[in-house]
Amino acid sequence: MPAFIIGARGHDFGRHTPADLLAAIGQAGFACTQLAYTKAIEGVKSYADVTPALVEDTRKAVEQTGVRIAVYGTYVELSYADEDKRRAEAAKVIGQVGNAKRLGAGCMGSETTAMAKQPGVTRKEALEALLRSLGEIMPVCEEAGVLFGVECVHHHAMNTPEATKMVLDTIASPNLRVICDLANYVSPAEASVDAQRRIWDKVGSWYGDKISAVHFKGLAFAGDTFFSTSLEESAIDYAGGFAMLRQLPQASLPVLREEAVPARAASDIAFMRQFC
Repeated sequence: MPAFIIGARGHDFGRHTPADLLAAIGQAGFACTQLAYTKAIEGVKSYADVTPALVEDTRKAVEQTGVRIAVYGTYVELSYADEDKRRAEAAKVIGQVGNAKRLGAGCMGSETTAMAKQPGVTRKEALEALLRSLGEIMPVCEEAGVLFGVECVHHHAMNTPEATKMVLDTIASPNLRVICDLANYVSPAEASVDAQRRIWDKVGSWYGDKISAVHFKGLAFAGDTFFSTSLEESAIDYAGGFAMLRQLPQASLPVLREEAVPARAASDIAFMRQFC
């Protein structure tokens, strides 16, 4: 059973210097974070603003606070069917591999691309674009010894355990990993506990050993729509999801609270500890 390390997404704490951000996360009771420079660090509007000095300041803040970078978040659109746009997005990731390594990040990570962002593009076309992006990214990660995690989201290009398995099998990189957000797997049509447990069974048996980080957030459903909630009001089957995660061979797994409200950190951590 992995040791679960509870953390939080950095940009839920607002924009700060690296030292102030990691200090705030640690003081809230979290042990690790998902850091996305373009969302969480003041003065960073693009990756051009992520300078060696800023990365060194971040590395020192990790040392001083003990809050480690579990996921180096890149938030890029890897499934753009437009080749010029896709290559530009993949290049953003490639340009950050060295920084993730310098920070000792557990992995880099990104979702794929919401289908709504590309009207007229089929899921097959979007998945083929994702494979091309990963074909460019993974050799660089392998050379640097950096892991890269992709996240399945039910309304994105990589939207099911089946699609995730296909991507892992096709790319076949020893450095390709999965970021597992339980809520993001569940569409309104799969909201029942039984349906969710069928998802967890597939995730655990097909590629559970490839999971490098877990996201934890609240989600509820109304008809064919879904919306964010507090953890206490969530319809996600955390018990079943973590029963699967507890069977995995990883020595440890970061479990990152997404959509965190810093003032609620203590109650969120208490809720999460029921399962991890």
